[in-house]
Amino acid sequence: MIVLKKHTKQLFVLLLLFACSHCCFSQFDSLRPKKRYKISGFPVIFYTPETRFAFGAAGICTFNFKKDSLHAPSSSFNLGFAYTQNNQVLFYLPYFLFFKNRTYQVYGELGYNKYTYNFYGVGNDQPKDYVEKYGVEFPRLRITALKKLSKHFYAGPRYAFDNFSLFKLDTAGQLIKREISGSKGGYVSGVGIVNVYDSRDNIFYPSRGFYGELVVYRDDKLTGSSFNYTRIALDVTKYFSYKENILALNLYTIYSDSDLPFFQMGNLGGMKKMRGFYEGRYRDNNLLVFQAEYRRHLFWLLGFTVFADAGQVAKRYDAFNDKNWRYTYGGGLRLTIDKAQKINLRIDVGVGDKKVLPYFTIGEAF
Repeated sequence: MIVLKKHTKQLFVLLLLFACSHCCFSQFDSLRPKKRYKISGFPVIFYTPETRFAFGAAGICTFNFKKDSLHAPSSSFNLGFAYTQNNQVLFYLPYFLFFKNRTYQVYGELGYNKYTYNFYGVGNDQPKDYVEKYGVEFPRLRITALKKLSKHFYAGPRYAFDNFSLFKLDTAGQLIKREISGSKGGYVSGVGIVNVYDSRDNIFYPSRGFYGELVVYRDDKLTGSSFNYTRIALDVTKYFSYKENILALNLYTIYSDSDLPFFQMGNLGGMKKMRGFYEGRYRDNNLLVFQAEYRRHLFWLLGFTVFADAGQVAKRYDAFNDKNWRYTYGGGLRLTIDKAQKINLRIDVGVGDKKVLPYFTIGEAF
């Protein structure tokens, strides 16, 4: 009861968002029956201990190019902006563009953040109650361009850029000592090769099929980076369905034999990996996460999910062990905002380390 009472404000705001978003979607639906694009928008109001109250707006635009076939996947732009009582700013614009019925695809993100994060140290040996706050400001550019090489296989290059500037460091914390890689800030500017195998029946809300992504990425001074490291990431998900019941199983792992800047390390927590932990609750050079989620449609535009996760971090990949596993679990509601493409508004509540954390966004976690 103590934990639930502590988060009453967050849960109340999520319910308010649920109601407001439905009103907005209904208004847009009446305007768009004959167009090749669809636009949905809604206000954003949320509360967290780190931000206090935040206000903004978010929306999604899905569309098809004129030469696309009738059942081609839709391209999309998501747009979000929020300003908090702590003078924090969050702007993001993720995009997915599909050309010639997905023969070519370009996706990534444009963004700007001026935010305050929690830092819990690096590795598994930090005190359980250790936390410090730090401010970070950075513009972001992500772009991946893939070409279809066979029925389900795609490959192509990736470029990533961030310019991290840290401020308001805790005078009694670890980052202000400048001993942790990345604690001085710096440029992330690197290139990689992306390989994707995708047999999903739907890219936004799959019910069956397989998705796998292997990324080999290099940050180097030759590409304008302040750092030198290689990172390999593997993300695989298998979807099973029986009638309206869907089971999604996900494995995500990061490998590096170098000391990564702390903001590029594998970390547990956030909206996609190990919901129920604050983002970065545990972080290190290497990461291993298993996730399982059960999904089901209820009625009208509503659905629900339950999920359970296990993960751990390690300085070296051969240092994973039995004692450092971390666990989270939770559930959520889904509100369909685009029935044709199966795009959902996602409201999740995750539990980890005896904390209850809410999440509100568009699209599934995996």
